[in-house]
Amino acid sequence: MPRVLVVGGTGLAGRAVTAEAVERGHDVVVAARRAPDDDAEQYVAGAAYVTADLVTGSGLEEAVDGVDVIVDASNALGKQAANVFATGAQNLLHTAARFGVHRAVLLSIVGADRSRYGYYRAKAAQERAYLDSALDTRVVRATQFHDFVTSIFDRGRPFGALVAPTRTRFQPIAVADVARTLVDVAEGAGEPDSILHIGGPRVESARALAEQWKQASGTRRPIVPVRLRGPLGATWRAGRNLVPEHAVDGPAYAAWLASRTS
Repeated sequence: MPRVLVVGGTGLAGRAVTAEAVERGHDVVVAARRAPDDDAEQYVAGAAYVTADLVTGSGLEEAVDGVDVIVDASNALGKQAANVFATGAQNLLHTAARFGVHRAVLLSIVGADRSRYGYYRAKAAQERAYLDSALDTRVVRATQFHDFVTSIFDRGRPFGALVAPTRTRFQPIAVADVARTLVDVAEGAGEPDSILHIGGPRVESARALAEQWKQASGTRRPIVPVRLRGPLGATWRAGRNLVPEHAVDGPAYAAWLASRTS
């Protein structure tokens, strides 16, 4: 079985990828800025952990040594995003090429190539670094995770409300479904130097999803419609975050909520 390096393997998506790859019998190495304790939530039994920094390049040679495939689920927020996604991708891919890594898979976002939102622009630059690489690379663009959609609604908590962006629809997808696709691609699914789109099974309005969250959680907080300003709001209102033609057969948002409370 190929040896798989999961970059950013202590994050939400990275943990799911690590767990999926371990379950399939792969020899899995996780690279993160800080290795978790073996009793931490971020730790996945059966994986080995190494410390590495994408931006400085520290630890990357040790991380990629002996690896066949890389799955990049790294993340960064704010001003760090552009540096981690662009500079970090270049450092990782150049190091991987020198050490004979065969394939690299990147987790990205549906609509990243069609938005002026800073985070999406940074992801688009990361995609270009991958597709221009000498490695056999594949990019997997996913719609918003169930967890992310929930976090949007919960931003109104300090004000005693649920926030629902107006004129916005989402196609929420389970992180586990994304992880399965990423490992499938790491194992060879898809074409070299290609982009694969995946989305959740249903497209629903933000309001309808907020209603489902309210019912599942039992909260009495009112749902407040909010127009999300800026490039991200424009991207979502234009529906550039949706790929109904690439829906996967996984749990819809209501089913995911039910599984969390059962």
